[in-house]
Amino acid sequence: MALTTGHKTIDVDGKILHIPEGINYSCAGCGRCCNGVAVPMTQDDYERVSAIDWSKELPQFDWSRQFRMLSAKENDSSTYTHAIRPTDDGHCPFLINKLCHIHATRGEHVKPLICGLFPYSFNNTPSGVYLTVSFRSNAVLSNVGTPLTEQIDTLKEKFAVYNTLYTARSVIWDAVKLTVDKPITWEQYLDYEKGILEALIREDLSLKEKIFTASDSLFKDLNKPAMPDTIAPPKGLDKKFLAGLFALYFPNDPKYLNKDVVFNGISFALDLVLKAPKFKVVNRSYTFEELTNFPWPEANSKDASGSSSKETAEAKEIDDLLTRFLYSRVFGKWYFGGGFAQLSVIAGFHHLALLMPLMRMHAAGLAIARGASKVEMIDVMVTVRQLEEKVQEAVLDGYSAALWELILFAPGRLRRLLSASI
Repeated sequence: MALTTGHKTIDVDGKILHIPEGINYSCAGCGRCCNGVAVPMTQDDYERVSAIDWSKELPQFDWSRQFRMLSAKENDSSTYTHAIRPTDDGHCPFLINKLCHIHATRGEHVKPLICGLFPYSFNNTPSGVYLTVSFRSNAVLSNVGTPLTEQIDTLKEKFAVYNTLYTARSVIWDAVKLTVDKPITWEQYLDYEKGILEALIREDLSLKEKIFTASDSLFKDLNKPAMPDTIAPPKGLDKKFLAGLFALYFPNDPKYLNKDVVFNGISFALDLVLKAPKFKVVNRSYTFEELTNFPWPEANSKDASGSSSKETAEAKEIDDLLTRFLYSRVFGKWYFGGGFAQLSVIAGFHHLALLMPLMRMHAAGLAIARGASKVEMIDVMVTVRQLEEKVQEAVLDGYSAALWELILFAPGRLRRLLSASI
């Protein structure tokens, strides 16, 4: 089943659960979900797991320090009280040979609740709860497994776990704005969202054209600035803003890889003015042009017989992955308002769209680092996974949000950056 503007709805304990079509998932047993994060635990989780003497079974770890208490800021609006510290190489200490040691030796009911919830994600909105899945999962990245629309019993169980973990969470949706000075109702928002989703599922458009069409649909009730016939190259501010986002979402220093993304508006603004736009990947800095000009799989390449080549198939797979990433965050309402930093819809969507050139450049840097002649699917998958980890943790201060609203509103900037990079 392909992506569609339609979706399935079911009633779960009096709440409407919206399930996207065209999204599949089944656990592949890769263990990737246990990497890159400190696993949060409720008080019950902590007492249940820490009560077991793991030192005899897993003596390679110092169990006197593998659990830590969360700060007040960390456990705000959730029932989490503790976390399992990741090992020095970033994975959960209970991940042994790609399998959960707790699950294997004590059963699923013993491990932390969040582990059973992953990769399912729920967002409570005025029109019901919207389901998505995390692109940190290899199975989600590849879109393999059972369609979400066929997982009704599982989804009911996962939704119950979600409600247990996030009973205190309050998502504010009563101040939705199309732009900073144009508030809209939730029903009006859903109409705008339909225009975005309709653009993203069009098979006759390239990814760039899908994004431009979606952006245009958001300006249908506004006096949109006239777009020139020819799109100019990116301006200095365009590249600097992108470089600032790149440094925040793809930190090159390992000590920042497992930390939340917290935007400081003042330092971010100073970087825009004072720093040259550089993009660092695997300890090497590149210019915008070096990364965007690095070869990407061609969508219309042919082999010696004139048939579509493997490169064309790979290009389509990459395009499908990036489209699903965009679609999932739009369907799940994870890009504006209560879903992302209270940004307006237009600024939120333009930020989401600019993740595409960020991923293009980061994937190019990974390909260069491994000596490849062009970007391949593995580079894109690693990039999408890391970006998903960082974007879902992003926190903006008030000054950053105001700065983003100003910079991200411009459709011309979006066109310049995407036309030069994807």
